[in-house]
Amino acid sequence: MDAPLNMLSQPAFGRLLRRLRAERGLSQADLVGPGVSASYVSRLESGGRAATATAAAHLARRLEVDVDVFTASDDTDRAVALLATGMAALADGDADTAVRELTEAARVAVEDEPEPGWQILWHLATAHARLGDHEAQREVLRRLRPLLTGRGMDVPESHVLAALAECDRILGDVDSAVLLAREALALAGDEGAGRTEALLVLTAAEVEAGRFTDAAEHAGLALARTAGGGGPQRTRALWTAATVHARRGAEEESLALLEEAVAGADARADLLAWAGLRLAQVTQHLRVHGTLDPQAAVRFEEARSALRMIGLPQHLTQAQALQARIAFHDGDFTTAAQLARAVVDEPGALGFHDRVRTEILLHQAEAADGSFDTAVSELRRIADEVTRSGNLDLAAEAWKALAECAVVRGS
Repeated sequence: MDAPLNMLSQPAFGRLLRRLRAERGLSQADLVGPGVSASYVSRLESGGRAATATAAAHLARRLEVDVDVFTASDDTDRAVALLATGMAALADGDADTAVRELTEAARVAVEDEPEPGWQILWHLATAHARLGDHEAQREVLRRLRPLLTGRGMDVPESHVLAALAECDRILGDVDSAVLLAREALALAGDEGAGRTEALLVLTAAEVEAGRFTDAAEHAGLALARTAGGGGPQRTRALWTAATVHARRGAEEESLALLEEAVAGADARADLLAWAGLRLAQVTQHLRVHGTLDPQAAVRFEEARSALRMIGLPQHLTQAQALQARIAFHDGDFTTAAQLARAVVDEPGALGFHDRVRTEILLHQAEAADGSFDTAVSELRRIADEVTRSGNLDLAAEAWKALAECAVVRGS
């Protein structure tokens, strides 16, 4: 076999070599031959050395493939260049440019070829997530999964399944979210970050499905795995555990966990999570105390300022939804209804659960402000819909709101 004239450049050559070797159950030593040592193979696979034509021909013989498998097409080179541009845009916080570049990279990449296809799609899904477009993110992840399945890439596939589960949860398909998160957990094995990620996603899905016993168990495992450390996963573990406690009625315990999470969050590492934690803490403070103390009010303003800096409308809408809740607790039902209506009428601004919770608040405010019959009818509709869809935690909130309206009307 003659060596290809236009070989793949690194790191694409090394990734392809590693995949071909792994698929055949060969070790690096099995590829050794004239002019090709095990250490040379290792450097090739890591991208640290360029392959010579002679080495490529030898490796093709050992792998029993045509040497043309190592050939770079114009499309492959363009896809790699677009991938680099898209990743740089993501690193700079320019998700719109990242989506544009990575969408084009996915279009020109070789179909069904894992390298560099799976990386392109993974970063494209990440870019959609940064923009809050979870429908598009889910579509890309569904395209990505077949590129990894059955190729010995369990850890990346676990991350994809966890991301898919999170998309389904955000979009309201909690039964699918639970199943996908369980698959992610099984594939993750004992791999540290991947297993913790799968546990956190599974816990969040179980909470929305009303499976509080399972959620408490998995939240505890995530806390144990991150104990003694810091960083984003510890913060998320605390936040997730706080949500479980709140749903089970342990309000003060939830508030304490959120306080610990807020104290450990780093705005420089993830400003959106830093702001989101503050919104969650203020929401829980409102549930426990019914009003905001000065510190909670400061946290709310900190979160709003951070979200303005990020500048994406859907994130500002999260703060507006909480502002509606604050107005409701303050007895300003007209303002609460106006703010909640603006949030609900903004398509795609919130995830499914946050939007429905805001819609429940809207109709509670309307009922308190005098539009009782219409509000009760809408609350009953919501309660029926989320019960049928398996969102049992939401259903419990809707039925509770409906019952409270009936009590107020009867008093």
